[in-house]
Amino acid sequence: MLPLVRERFEAELEGLCPEGRLVLAVSGGGDSVALMFLVHELGREAVVAHLDHGLRPESAEDAAFVRRLAERLGFPAVIERVDVARIAREKRENLEAIAREVRYAFLARVAKAHGARCILTAHTADDQAETVLFQLFTGTARALGVRKERGAVKRPLLFARRRELRAYLEARGVPWREDSTNLDLARDRAYLRHEVLPRVEARFPGAVPALSRFAEARQAEEDWLEAEAAGLLRSDPRFPVANYRTLPLLKAPPPLRARALKRVLEGARVRPEARALAALEEALRGGKAALPGGVLARGYAGALFLIPPEEAPAPVPDGLSPCAYRKDLPMVGGGRLGEFFRARGVPPELRRRWPIGCREGRVAWIRGLYPEPLEDRWMRRALALARAAARKGEVPVGAVLARGEEVLAEAKNEVRARGDPTAHAELLALKSAFEKGLSRLSGATLYVSLEPCPMCFGALVEAGLGRLVYATENEKMGAFTVHRLRPPFPVVPGRFGEQSARLLSGFFARLRSEGCRSG
Repeated sequence: MLPLVRERFEAELEGLCPEGRLVLAVSGGGDSVALMFLVHELGREAVVAHLDHGLRPESAEDAAFVRRLAERLGFPAVIERVDVARIAREKRENLEAIAREVRYAFLARVAKAHGARCILTAHTADDQAETVLFQLFTGTARALGVRKERGAVKRPLLFARRRELRAYLEARGVPWREDSTNLDLARDRAYLRHEVLPRVEARFPGAVPALSRFAEARQAEEDWLEAEAAGLLRSDPRFPVANYRTLPLLKAPPPLRARALKRVLEGARVRPEARALAALEEALRGGKAALPGGVLARGYAGALFLIPPEEAPAPVPDGLSPCAYRKDLPMVGGGRLGEFFRARGVPPELRRRWPIGCREGRVAWIRGLYPEPLEDRWMRRALALARAAARKGEVPVGAVLARGEEVLAEAKNEVRARGDPTAHAELLALKSAFEKGLSRLSGATLYVSLEPCPMCFGALVEAGLGRLVYATENEKMGAFTVHRLRPPFPVVPGRFGEQSARLLSGFFARLRSEGCRSG
């Protein structure tokens, strides 16, 4: 059995961290001491890191023990003492959570100071089983257990049982320390370790490996679900605050939407509690709700905005003076400020804090929006093509394919005119571009007034499109919103989305009205 532990450890470490210096998290207990000796046997360069939490009278003796073992093996040792109980009191947070936070911060500092690529901890299969049961019983997580790797932190001993590692040490005459708190049955972990798991294993032999397999399966599922949830979050980078298109979220199954909304809250540094999730659900449907920390969740013009407390105003370009928002403030190029913001989907709460520069009482600059960026010009051209399609009785969709200031091709829907269900604006624009001799579209952006369907999306992928900008979501056949396809190129949604949505809804309303009259 003992050679198998070493061989399996070597294989695990090779897969997790094949080269470079290691930081070994060593408490002095049997598992971490075994980790230290296994690394030494493999001849890897390592630094031993021990953090004394100051929670037990014998903790200083543990630190001295670890230092002596490190010297025996020729490993440098970094040992620090932190009053974790004091920190927990000051922060008014859970002692165990603070101890874990402080420990991993310490390990990260040691790794940075010593140029180590990986931090190894000595979690075992028994730790995995205990963690899964703890999470299931307390409902504090999704029963994912302990991950084999999380960033620089690697856990190459998750395959091993605790008793195997102690047998490994005993065969070498290596002592270890026992943490007295591990015997305190008032502690949940100790209760699971000494009371629950032994009885479970007596009744169900192989329970610990089974729980480890369960954790591995849940982690794989979790990674896939998290990637799916992340795919629902589509933002317009013009806005200076977090924003997400609402329709992809509303179209998603509720459990997947809840995952995505948790990511939204975490990004805003808001604890993803049920009350906060309910507030986001309300905002998704066009409402607004206050979140902890003064964050405002606001649904507006097809997007969910998370607006933090107001900060100091951003500077304006030289030669201009900052001016406060007024909806009737005139623009240098014509029009009024309120209408300008409304056309670009800026919620009222954000208009008052958007950096605006004026000259002689007129708006001459709006950060990111005015003077008009090239992208807005091409999207307005796509909308003009969509209106032209509507006048011909076609579903109003227009597309402009451009590379910088050069228009490569443009087209509008011509399904009825050609009697061809594939004559979508995107495909016609691609065909026109390739007929002109283009071979690939890398570096090109397609501006289209409606999110592409799966057919058009496939063509854009095959053509090697560099980037996609669309105005509004395709509620019936959207490649991303309905079918949740993952694009290999950047996608920017919502540019002039409200105008495109109004154009589409007006077109279909006329069709229904004409159908009723003819009926």
